[in-house]
Amino acid sequence: MAKVKLSVDKGRDIFLHRTKIENLFISEYLPDAPGDYVKVFLFGLMHAQYDLTPNRSELAKLLKLSEEEIAEAWIYWESRGLVRIVREKDSNNEEVSHVIFLSKIEELYGKLAETQPAAAVTEEPAEEDLPLYVSIDDMDFDEVINSKLVDRKLRELYEKFQITTGRTISRQEVSKIEDAIKVYGIEPEIFDFAIDYCADLQKYSVDYIFKVALRWTEEGCRTVEEAKRLLDKHSRRNDCYRQVFKALGFNRLPAPIDREIMDRWFDGLNCSLAEVLDACSAAAGIREPNLKYVNKVIENRRLEKGGVNTRLPKDSAQNGSAESGADEGSPVSRKVLADYYEFIRNEDEKAREARIVEVLRKVPEMKAVFEAESSVNSKMLSLRPGADNLDARQRLRAERIAIEENRKQLLTGNGFPSDYLTRKYRCSICKDTGYTDEGMVCSCCRERAAEAYKWHTDKEKA
Repeated sequence: MAKVKLSVDKGRDIFLHRTKIENLFISEYLPDAPGDYVKVFLFGLMHAQYDLTPNRSELAKLLKLSEEEIAEAWIYWESRGLVRIVREKDSNNEEVSHVIFLSKIEELYGKLAETQPAAAVTEEPAEEDLPLYVSIDDMDFDEVINSKLVDRKLRELYEKFQITTGRTISRQEVSKIEDAIKVYGIEPEIFDFAIDYCADLQKYSVDYIFKVALRWTEEGCRTVEEAKRLLDKHSRRNDCYRQVFKALGFNRLPAPIDREIMDRWFDGLNCSLAEVLDACSAAAGIREPNLKYVNKVIENRRLEKGGVNTRLPKDSAQNGSAESGADEGSPVSRKVLADYYEFIRNEDEKAREARIVEVLRKVPEMKAVFEAESSVNSKMLSLRPGADNLDARQRLRAERIAIEENRKQLLTGNGFPSDYLTRKYRCSICKDTGYTDEGMVCSCCRERAAEAYKWHTDKEKA
């Protein structure tokens, strides 16, 4: 890969000249890239080709983006292999980021291009003598993907894709497969298996194959055996879905929200299929049976049997389930546990309000910060979604960041920790609700159950 670093007459205005952009960027990378990231790339490339170095704040102002969005854009392009970010120290010993533009043409075809005749400069004026790359339009694409420049495992995936689909792989598909392995960390054997799996479903789109392989990877599959076990688990779970829907008389496929509710029965509450089907039978007498009614039946029956133990078995704690009955500790009902979670959330909020009063008493300037924050939040909520309000939303986001920074400076300048006014959760995973974002019973339930038992006992004695 080579740096794209060019120079022109320093006395001329760069906005009166041209910026050289590789067609490979336009055809392969631009269609999938977010629009704001493309803006950052093109403006940065223009300045790089003319040896200019605008700082991030200048670029943000010019493009009407926040500095954080500028930084996110460079990270995105680095992940795509089009830039390299080098962190250096300036004359003041402060860290600065040096963005180096890279040529994908030289990475993929550079060594092959050395054997081609050099392209003649016929249309560009001498004062804009930009580097030109040899044409690859007449190059055999099989020669490209089978060259020594391409990793052996990638070559095997390209060949497998061509054999399975019965057609020549395109450059965009080559890039998608390469990103799957190098950027998203999908194991080559997982992607290979995904090609076969999708072919059985008569799905030959590289995007479809990529999504399947990525889902397996995100669920922890690193080998074909692990992917097959996951498929077997999903197959058994799909059979459970079908039996539940049949018991309720539904003639449709489960929607994502339906699967989420049923997964909580089997995983979160550790219900057996027999228990769920028995609960479904209780809904047979109502006019319009639904999953929410069944869910209520299951929860009521679980509550009648007791609830979470203060000491859960290790397996239960790990998979997020909660067994009923007594262990070595003292059991509490789910209602008591839910009431205790609500109690500690209220106590935490009261403590935060007390900290706010304390800060306002010692730092009167903080009142203006709260009022400014409230005003920005109100304006943000009043904006309708859409591109028309993009500029206004970006300005408000920048104001919010400035207000937050001002708040931290006031706190630390007056002897308070910078996060003194934020909520203090006992459990950062569930935020003191008892359930994770996936709807699973949180691992903190064991500890909270012991606390809830004492809290409930003391309240009963009072």
